[in-house]
Amino acid sequence: ETGPVFGPLSFTLAPVGLTVLGGSGGSGRTALSLVLSGRMKPTAGRLEVLGHTDRKSIWHHVALAGVDQLDEMPRSVRVRDIITENKSWSRTWFRPVRKATEDDVRDLCSEVYGSRDLPPLDAWVSDLSTLDRLLLRICLALRPSHHGEIRMLVMDDFEQVREARDRDILLGILGRFAERLPVGLNSVNPLPESAPPHQVGVLDTYGTHIRPTH
Repeated sequence: ETGPVFGPLSFTLAPVGLTVLGGSGGSGRTALSLVLSGRMKPTAGRLEVLGHTDRKSIWHHVALAGVDQLDEMPRSVRVRDIITENKSWSRTWFRPVRKATEDDVRDLCSEVYGSRDLPPLDAWVSDLSTLDRLLLRICLALRPSHHGEIRMLVMDDFEQVREARDRDILLGILGRFAERLPVGLNSVNPLPESAPPHQVGVLDTYGTHIRPTH
């Protein structure tokens, strides 16, 4: 056994707004994201998210994006195939599913992409920029196959977006969602001054506590 991955922790997130889960690498931030989104069960303590305490109910209402082990897209498939698969999982198994169309892309992605160009249907995933791949993963996370109402968004590993301009675009999108939802963002480094309003929960080097700051 390797011992606790993080904790003990005691904190409360705002009902709306952007919260950065900060701390050094290896501080258990990804594991904390998995717990907050209902993908991992804590071994001790009490967890309440959106008024729910059981993992399945939390999972149904919290979107999680950016964790490669869970939502990384194959680079050798086309955007059309990714969206068609999402349609297929969202329907009864015996109902035929047509290949994704431009209308499907707009329906799935417009809320996240905003004024940004939508991903082309015929593009290979490998041809998309790092930002566009991540935005598409967020789109899919917000449209789960179980059709649950998404009331919170958690995004892991902000540093996977390496270009400063792309980070600003992503923060603008997350800030827009944070106006109506609680949004958690995993980041090793502090956000730039251009970031939307946010609060910060810092896990220390040993992952033992969170200090809320502003």
